[in-house]
Amino acid sequence: MMTPAQLEADQQAYRAMKPSFLGRGIERLTNPLGSAIASAIPKSLIENVLKGIDKAVDMAPLKQPDHDPADLGASQRAAKAIARTARTLNASSGAAAGLAGAITASADIPATIALALRHIRDAGRAYGFDGAGERERLFRLQILEIAALDDHAEKISRLDALDADIAADGSLEPIATQGIEPLVDQVVERVSRAIALASVRRRMGMVVPIFGSAVGGIVNAQFQRDVGRAARYAFQARRLRALD
Repeated sequence: MMTPAQLEADQQAYRAMKPSFLGRGIERLTNPLGSAIASAIPKSLIENVLKGIDKAVDMAPLKQPDHDPADLGASQRAAKAIARTARTLNASSGAAAGLAGAITASADIPATIALALRHIRDAGRAYGFDGAGERERLFRLQILEIAALDDHAEKISRLDALDADIAADGSLEPIATQGIEPLVDQVVERVSRAIALASVRRRMGMVVPIFGSAVGGIVNAQFQRDVGRAARYAFQARRLRALD
């Protein structure tokens, strides 16, 4: 059984982790073309996807949990199993989207965002958090933003902000109802920018037919891995706070 000390060590390892070599390599390779195309994609398109998709928290789970959330080790194993399922599904959709090049590459972005938000919701449930309510929705969007960031200093800043939102009992610090929607708008705007400037650039190899299939599968699997790591950090932080 995993101890709180082991879980805390896992948290610190995530905070120290830099963007992956694969992610940085693909971004350097595709940056000039990717930046131009990303700037041509209206953020409103991604914002609408984010706002619409994450309200559907009652979707079937990616993997049905069958453990006691009080068991920290079992919760982490369940979250990792959810991440593996998300990576497999998203790699398959990315490979299919890349087959026809630019014709289908951009269509994969909404599907990837939808799967990522579902992935985060299910990871939360693995740790015993049902994800209901607007406050939890904002927390999920914060996790998605962290997963989409490529700058390490910015990632640490967002992690600090996320940690500050966690109350002493592992719940989330309350926000007045009328204050939640503006915060959601702010996070959605930042997530949209991060996805437009990072994920889209990485996908530029998908515009080449056939070759794009391999790139699409790799990039999507990597993104869901990043989502899984960010989600585990966030929900483990809540469990650790509750144990203090």
